[in-house]
Amino acid sequence: MHYYNLYINAKENVDFKKVYLFFNQHKEENQQKKDTSNIIFDLRILASIEYKFGRLHKSDATAVSALQLLEKMKTSSTTTEAKIGVFNHLGIVAYELGNYDRALEFYDRILKIAENPQVINIVHNNKANTYLKKKKYQLSIDEFKKVYLNSLQFENKLDIARSLDNLGFAKSKLNLEDALPHMLDALQIREHEQNIDELFVSYKHLSEYFVAQKNTKMADYYANKAHDISIKTKNPSYTLESLSLLINADTDVKVIAYKKLSDSISMAKQKDENTFASMQYDYNEEKRKADDARLKLAKTQLEEEKQKRFKLLYLFGGLLILIGSIFLYFILKTRHKKEKLLEVYKTETRISKKVHDEVANDLYHVMIKMQKNRNDDKVLDDLEDIYTKTREISKENSAIDVRENFDELVKDLLENYKSETINVITKNSSKVDWLTISNEKKTVIYRILQELMTNMKKHSKASIVVLAFDQTEKLTINYSDNGVGCVLKKGNGLLNTENRIQAINGTIIFESYPNEGFKAKITV
Repeated sequence: MHYYNLYINAKENVDFKKVYLFFNQHKEENQQKKDTSNIIFDLRILASIEYKFGRLHKSDATAVSALQLLEKMKTSSTTTEAKIGVFNHLGIVAYELGNYDRALEFYDRILKIAENPQVINIVHNNKANTYLKKKKYQLSIDEFKKVYLNSLQFENKLDIARSLDNLGFAKSKLNLEDALPHMLDALQIREHEQNIDELFVSYKHLSEYFVAQKNTKMADYYANKAHDISIKTKNPSYTLESLSLLINADTDVKVIAYKKLSDSISMAKQKDENTFASMQYDYNEEKRKADDARLKLAKTQLEEEKQKRFKLLYLFGGLLILIGSIFLYFILKTRHKKEKLLEVYKTETRISKKVHDEVANDLYHVMIKMQKNRNDDKVLDDLEDIYTKTREISKENSAIDVRENFDELVKDLLENYKSETINVITKNSSKVDWLTISNEKKTVIYRILQELMTNMKKHSKASIVVLAFDQTEKLTINYSDNGVGCVLKKGNGLLNTENRIQAINGTIIFESYPNEGFKAKITV
C-alpha cells in the first residue's frame, strides 16, 4: 500500500525504480496465487512506470499482457473500466511512437464500451490530437467540435477553454477565419481562471499560429509570455518549449536553419531509437508467439486424446437420440391421427345434432300438419323452409374452392343473407388483393363470415349489417350490425370462430351489449 500511495501521489523526488521493483515482485507473487485481478492491476502500474521511463515498447508489451488477461475474464463493470484504462494507455503509447493508426484503433475500441461522458470526451480529444498529427485537419476539427459541445454540457470553464483553444488551433491549420477568435476566447477564460498550465498552452498555440501567419512580432510576444511562465514555474519542459518558440519567432536566417537542422537530427535520432526498440520488441514478441504456439500444440494434442476417449460415448449417445427420435415420431404421428379422428367425430356429431334439431324436428311438424290437413298451403312454405335450412347446413360444411375469384365468392355469400328486412353493406372488399392471402386463410375467413352472418340472421333481429375491409399491414375485417345485441358468452359459434382464427395465427375480437348491436374485428 505504501508503494501504491507513492505511485499515486508521485512527486519529483520519488524513486520510481523502487516502486517498479516492488510491483514487479508483487506481480510474481500474484501469479503464484493465480490472482488474475491483482496481476492485471500490477501490470497496469508497471506499464505506466515504463512509459515514464521512456521505455515505450516495453510499456506497450506490458499493457498488452494485461489486456490478454482481461479478455479472458467475464465482462463486468470492473473489467470494462480496466479495459478502458488499458486501451487508453496503448493509444497514448502508439501516439508517442508515431503509430497513429494503431492509436486511433484503441480509441475507437474505448468508444464502443465507454458510458461515462467524461471518459468519452477525453477519448474524442485524444482522437482529435491524433488526427492533427496525421495532418487530417478536417477530421481533427470534427472531433474537437464534439469535445467542445460536450464540455459546454459539463459547465467546466477550464474544459471549455481547453476544447475551444484546441478547436481554434486545428482550424488554424486550414486557415479558417474563426481560428484566432476561438483561441483568444479560450485565452480570456484561462486568464480569468489564472491556471498557469492552461495559460502556457494558450501562449504556445498563439505563438505557433502567428509564426504560420508570418507575424513575427505577435509570435515573439506570445513566446515570451510562455517563457515567463516557464521561469515562474521552474518547469524544465516549459523552458525548453518556450525557448523553441522564441527560436521559431526569430527571423534570422541562420537561426531558422539551425532550428530546422536541430529538429531534423532530433527526429532522426528518435526514429532510430524507436526502430531499435521496435526490433527488440518484435524479437521478444516473435519468441513469445513461438512459445504460445508450442503450448497451443501441446493443448491440441491433449484435446485430441480427450476427443478419442469421448468419441465412442458421443456415438452411443447419438444412436440413442436417433432411436428415441424414431419412437417419438411414431408416437406423435399416432397422436395426430387420433386428434384428426376426434375432430372428424366432433364435426359429424355437430352436423348430426344440427340436422336433428333444425331439419328433423321441422320435418316432423310438417308431417303432423299433413296428417291433419293435407291441403294446407302453409305446408309447402314449411317444406321450403326445411329445404333452405338443409341447403345452409350443406353450404356450411361442404368444401369451398377459394383458389379463384374469392372476392366474388364472398360477395355471393353475403348476398344470400340479404332480404327485404336485412340490408348487407360491404366497404372496400374489391380493394383487397386476395392473391396475397393463402388459401388456408381465405377458407377460414369465409367460414367465420358465414358463422357471423348465420348468427345475425338467427338471433340479432338486425336490419343493417356493415362489413368494412382494410388491407394495410394486415387484412382487417370489421363487422357490425344494429341488432338487439347480447351479453357476450362464448357458445359453440363464438368458440368455433376463435378456434379457426387461432389456427392461422389471426385474432378476432367481439363487442356487444344488450340493445346496442353486435361487433367483431377480424385480423389476419
